[in-house]
Amino acid sequence: MALNLLNGNSEALELLDWSMLVSSISSLSHFELTKTKLEAPPAARSIAMIQGDLNLLESYLANYDDYSLSFNSKLRLLPESETFFKLIPDIKREKFFEARELHFLAQIAECYIECLPLFSNLVFEENYAIERDKLSKIKRYFTNPLRDFVDHSGSVSYERHPVLKKLYAEVLALENDLRITVQKAAKSDLYSSKLQLDNFDIINDRYVLAVRSDSYNSDLGPIVARSQSGMTLFVEPYEVREKGNKRIHLLSEIESTILKLTIELSKVVHSYSDEFKLMSEWSLALDWLNTKATYTQKLGLSKPTLNEKFYFEFNGLYHPLLKAPIKNNVLLDSGHKGLIISGPNTGGKTVALKSITLSLLMVHLGLYVPAVHADIHPVSDLFYFSHDHQNLSEGLSSFASESKYYLELLQSLGPLNLIIIDEIFNSTSSEEASALAIAFLDEVHRRSNSKVVLSTHHQVLKTFMHSRGDYVSAHVGYDFDLNRPTYKLILGEPGSSLAFKIFENLSEKFGLKTGISERAKDLLDKKQVTYETLLQELSQKKIDLDKLLAQNRTLNIELKNQKSSMEGTLYLERERIITDYTKKIKSLFDQAETLLSDVKSGKMANRRTLNNEIGGIQSALIREAPEKKNKEDPENIYAHMRPIEFEEIKTNDTVFSVVIRKNVKVLNTNPRKKEIQIQHGALSVWVSPSTLRYPSGSKPPAPKVSINIQKSVRGEIEVDCRGMRLEEFQKIAEQSIDEVITGEIPFVTIIHGHGDGVLKNWLRSYLRKEHRDLRWENIEGNDGCTKIYS
Repeated sequence: MALNLLNGNSEALELLDWSMLVSSISSLSHFELTKTKLEAPPAARSIAMIQGDLNLLESYLANYDDYSLSFNSKLRLLPESETFFKLIPDIKREKFFEARELHFLAQIAECYIECLPLFSNLVFEENYAIERDKLSKIKRYFTNPLRDFVDHSGSVSYERHPVLKKLYAEVLALENDLRITVQKAAKSDLYSSKLQLDNFDIINDRYVLAVRSDSYNSDLGPIVARSQSGMTLFVEPYEVREKGNKRIHLLSEIESTILKLTIELSKVVHSYSDEFKLMSEWSLALDWLNTKATYTQKLGLSKPTLNEKFYFEFNGLYHPLLKAPIKNNVLLDSGHKGLIISGPNTGGKTVALKSITLSLLMVHLGLYVPAVHADIHPVSDLFYFSHDHQNLSEGLSSFASESKYYLELLQSLGPLNLIIIDEIFNSTSSEEASALAIAFLDEVHRRSNSKVVLSTHHQVLKTFMHSRGDYVSAHVGYDFDLNRPTYKLILGEPGSSLAFKIFENLSEKFGLKTGISERAKDLLDKKQVTYETLLQELSQKKIDLDKLLAQNRTLNIELKNQKSSMEGTLYLERERIITDYTKKIKSLFDQAETLLSDVKSGKMANRRTLNNEIGGIQSALIREAPEKKNKEDPENIYAHMRPIEFEEIKTNDTVFSVVIRKNVKVLNTNPRKKEIQIQHGALSVWVSPSTLRYPSGSKPPAPKVSINIQKSVRGEIEVDCRGMRLEEFQKIAEQSIDEVITGEIPFVTIIHGHGDGVLKNWLRSYLRKEHRDLRWENIEGNDGCTKIYS
């Protein structure tokens, strides 16, 4: 049965295991009110409201670790009972609260004030904002005074309050005196032989001794109480009576003082009734938001995209109550009126229908959906029909009851309806059921703009709807190798019910060899058997293809991973070589700078030693220089032969290959890869154009004219320009700086002299204006020279 699920239809929700889903979600809530809210049937809401909730949940999930930690450490300290939240309306009625009730209200206020900065990035905080001045007054005139005599556990702490502290101290001293006095009395001759018990007791705030009833006389003191049997009398000795009266008087003073304090604090609470209402609503809203976020994290739900165009697309849809569920894709676009699912029993048809329905219901709760991706229209008229329709209370058969519900549906259709039917007209003959179903669906679409998702075994129905084309056909798969359903939804074509196949498998499982399946096939129309067989074969081929595609995807991923691993290894090795080479070259430059510094300072005066040092550095540079190509390299052997440009090579040309060292024939060219396919005898290979030359004996075209510009390089890393004219200095300085930029020298030190000379000023100005990317500095504070490097 079913009617609109978004209109308080709790009975229909049970067909979807809604209570189990709600229980799973509510177990993550803290407050009982949140759990109670979830137990109510979901109601339809507008797209704008749903989108606002989804955006808020997304914001919470973006900082989930921080927010959930704050929630668990702060808000979970509040009492979860629904009873306490019922105090909030009492504030408006100006009820005077007890200390225990004021403690709860203080907890909410303290939690709100303390947690507000922790959740300040949440947009919904704006809905519960309270002026800082009011919060300050609530803290100053309510929470702080309350904490003077009620601690954070809710217990009255007399020592905190100056008045209560004094009274309580007197009570403690008096109680100590009373204990000593009554214990002495118990040991006296007057009482010791008459006691039923050796120790004293406190009854009705009176310190008493247990006296045997047959030993009592008026000299012992007044009777305060009797045992149930009457054999024991609880007597207050005369020596403790006055002290007991004083104690009771002090206790009443304490109660009176607490009553006055709670009345005054209740008046403060009354003046901020709206603020306490907002703070309590904030606590409940935050609990609901944390519940949704935690459930989303736990199940891996995804934020759906909401559309106005009335279509549904799910990628990786699954049932939220199943462990390790199979994920399916479902598409019901705007160009189709519905989706019809066929296939074997227990193959996943009902699970697919329930998954779609639950997703729509969860969206109206402001929850994410159980799918990898979903693009849906959140309809406000959602109907779900189960295949069990028998109604014994009304004396209706399954078919009559089902028909009744469908007729009621026609009367309650909205403007946009999503109707989900599990096993339509399953309780009557297949041909009649198919005809009725087709006519019923046509009537639904005639009366309203509706989309229908249904499952069926009826051959005529699935064949007719597939051929007509206004419904998307789909079926659930079956693994014939393992003899079990795959629970995978396959879009595009109907599927076989596989009744004969499943019956045969079960027969083998029970060890029975019968001819029932064959006999049944003979009784059926041959066309029907052929059609079901073709559907079965088509389903099997689809499954085999999916397996092959899955294997290819896995292999492709493994190859990509291997390639990435090799590229990473090569990159690391290259970086290591470059780092080592850079260190060696830097060390040589440092040696050269040290040698230059020693020569300038006079430490290196011996020319022979200087030449030895220079020779050592030069030898090291030669060792680190890239090796020249071996003279036997084929490209060097044929260097005198003119190379051919790729654009000059044509198919069937004859060219000379420096690799094969013979004339070869051009078979093909690949402009994209810049490769040439050549042939020599039976050998055919692709090669680079750089390995080809004009054939021997041929006359190559005139070479292209090229202009080479030679540039002289100074190569000096230190230039002494003292005494030069500005024009000469500018020319040398610019050339040296260019050599630094081009990398021909690592740096240059230009000596221009101290003071505010023309050379130094021009150089510094030139560097600031024209070469901001270059770095320059004085050497050890020597302003007479400037060291420049890139």
